[in-house]
Amino acid sequence: MKKWRFLGLFLAAFAALLVVWRVTGAGGYYTDALLRAAGVVGPMLHGWILEIPAPGHGAPAWVHGGESVEAAIQFDALSIGVVPVLALLAATPGMRWRRRLGLMGAGGVLCFAVDTLIVALFPLLVFYKNAFTDVIGTFLGLIAFVGAPGIIWFALTFRELQEWLPSLRPRTLQPR
Repeated sequence: MKKWRFLGLFLAAFAALLVVWRVTGAGGYYTDALLRAAGVVGPMLHGWILEIPAPGHGAPAWVHGGESVEAAIQFDALSIGVVPVLALLAATPGMRWRRRLGLMGAGGVLCFAVDTLIVALFPLLVFYKNAFTDVIGTFLGLIAFVGAPGIIWFALTFRELQEWLPSLRPRTLQPR
């Protein structure tokens, strides 16, 4: 497959999925599900409880005893991170549609899991402020917004990528 064709397909899929994401309000549904999942995972990890206010009545907040940490996360930006994964999977050559749709579902679930973990860890990174939590918070932000889509796509499509990227193919060992 030509690189330019892949790039064109990716950009077209990305644009189409962004339109669908905005028109359907998928970001709001994703954020609601993300908050609910983080609200279950968070207390198991650290004991803080996520309070989710009614829509339009403030931001979600993590509460522990008398302490509170507002979840000051740009949920619109976080939720849209699933779109590049779906676009990359849609543009990847050499897949049957059944496999492609299955991988798109798996990619969405993996992005959701990464985002859930980031939201669940938020109170630890903000309340216990120190150099270590600053570095971890920056790293998790980088992973969520930049790394996760590419890493998930690469992991899910490694078999297909080997076919059109010779450098990824296993090499046979030559006898000495």
